[in-house]
Amino acid sequence: MKSSTTIINTRLKPAEIFLYFLPLLLFLLVWAWFAEGTPQVQFIFSSPSQVFNVFIKLVNNGELIRNSGITIFEALSGFLMGTICGAIIGLSLWYSQIIAKIAKPYITALATIPIFALAPIIIVWFGIGIWSKIMLAFISTVSIAIVQSYQGAMSVEPKFLRLMQVVGANRQQTFRLIVIPSSLIWVINAAKLNIGLALLGAFIGEFISSEQGLGYMIVKASGLYDMATVIVGIIALIIIALVLTTIVEHIEKLILKWKYLPS
Repeated sequence: MKSSTTIINTRLKPAEIFLYFLPLLLFLLVWAWFAEGTPQVQFIFSSPSQVFNVFIKLVNNGELIRNSGITIFEALSGFLMGTICGAIIGLSLWYSQIIAKIAKPYITALATIPIFALAPIIIVWFGIGIWSKIMLAFISTVSIAIVQSYQGAMSVEPKFLRLMQVVGANRQQTFRLIVIPSSLIWVINAAKLNIGLALLGAFIGEFISSEQGLGYMIVKASGLYDMATVIVGIIALIIIALVLTTIVEHIEKLILKWKYLPS
């Protein structure tokens, strides 16, 4: 008999892999059929062959790798700062319901402000350099992390809290042994949500004012009506988001092993 701690095998079968890529393949075929051989359509929508050629060109001259690396650094820095700070603040609100009630409208207000509206202010405060993009990514992610972490702390099973009272544990011990472990799944979910938001914050900063990064590359290409380069930049953003999401999911499997145990 296999050990009860064996993690469920999540490897995909060849048929399942084919089905995953089938919609993408059909989209590329339709796009190629629609665009190839029609200069007017290619000017507006580009074509798979043009996008592929531009991709090879940007990789060979290092422009795509350089701009992607800058955007990754900005988004990842803001993501880590926002998620960690938000988790600490959200979990800490468990200590005082009064402070949590006072803080709630301010957190809600921060979460409802469109990041695009804050971008000009952040750029004035921090300049057009890399720090303004990091701060935009931070602001985009911190409110989600606060809300998710606080909800996780308040969703702890009451029976566990009563058990800690019975054994004479103080609030610090209850927080460390019960609240934090029970809230980890909420924190991980916040991290998953924040990946896209961090990329959005960094991209908006680059879009408004920048001399490097994928946002700058896309804005520059759109000004020249170079749709192939624009699409390459968008694809790069999608790949970055997928890679970062996969990394977070692997971290989740390491931290929350019980979630993947066979029933």
